[in-house]
Amino acid sequence: MIRIMEAVFSKGGFNSEQILLFTTDMAEETYAFSRLEGAFHRTKDLLWPVRWGVWLRLAVIALFVGGGINVPDIFQYQFDGSDFATGTAGAFPDVAPVVVLGIIAVVLAIALLWTLVGATLQFAFVDMLSTGDIHIRRHFRERFGKGARLFFFEIALIAVMILAVAALVFMLIRFGGAGSGVAASLLILALIPAFLVAALLFGLVFLLTTDFVVPIMIREDCGVIEGWRRLIGVIASRLWQTVVYVVVRFVLGIVAAIVQVILIVLALVVIAIPFILIGIVLLAALPENIVLLLALIIPYLIIAIPVSLLIAVPFVTYFRYYALLVLEGLLPEYRLLPE
Repeated sequence: MIRIMEAVFSKGGFNSEQILLFTTDMAEETYAFSRLEGAFHRTKDLLWPVRWGVWLRLAVIALFVGGGINVPDIFQYQFDGSDFATGTAGAFPDVAPVVVLGIIAVVLAIALLWTLVGATLQFAFVDMLSTGDIHIRRHFRERFGKGARLFFFEIALIAVMILAVAALVFMLIRFGGAGSGVAASLLILALIPAFLVAALLFGLVFLLTTDFVVPIMIREDCGVIEGWRRLIGVIASRLWQTVVYVVVRFVLGIVAAIVQVILIVLALVVIAIPFILIGIVLLAALPENIVLLLALIIPYLIIAIPVSLLIAVPFVTYFRYYALLVLEGLLPEYRLLPE
């Protein structure tokens, strides 16, 4: 665009060299599109023909870094008065508060450990694709330090998100209790767009951290903050290309999620057929023994969960290849993938 304006105002027209330069600029603005095919071919070369060792290791990666099974959102449940019917209060007098706190502490510890492992595997995943050495343990040990840095960065972001939501809820409760119903409704309507914008910003930070900051940290051997500083410099010089990547990545993510859900549902149905038949036989032979039917859930999950993760492997691998190729286009010095 700058060269076009220079041609118009300085010479009043274009020459062949300026047209060629402009065409080159336009081509450079399509990294998000031009890298799509390359990511597909690299994914195909890695995963086909099938090597089960590679697929199973990448399935473990998918379990921790994303692309696996989505857990239903239990917080969408709406409580009402019937949930606390008369006589239910104090129905569990033997459960001491310390037990409840202990359970919460265990769940929190597991969640933090899971996040730490996932953060470290982000780096191990890039290393595996960069070197072609698909082994988790070796890369995990080498990248644990950087994984810990990314872990604390993610925890800080999550804490900010929680505080922001808590502040929003506090404002709604306080204003809603003190003001009129109309005023409270108007406040909610006014805060919804702000909340959505904040959620999008946090999601964008997580996306760019995973896709670009992680490989920058590997290349520059730096921390998360320094990696973000360098990425901001890249974005400042390649703003349009970054915007296009984010949009394309978002659209592809939606399409991939739909396809993945369809494939997983079909696989789960197929896997469930023999268990349903066995359940029917057991129910006919022992109609009063429901425990045996419930016991079928365990082997079903043992088969269904790995199959779902294996389905996720091509999607997770493709998107990581895609991000690395786009980053390479934005700044060639951050090339991590082999020729």
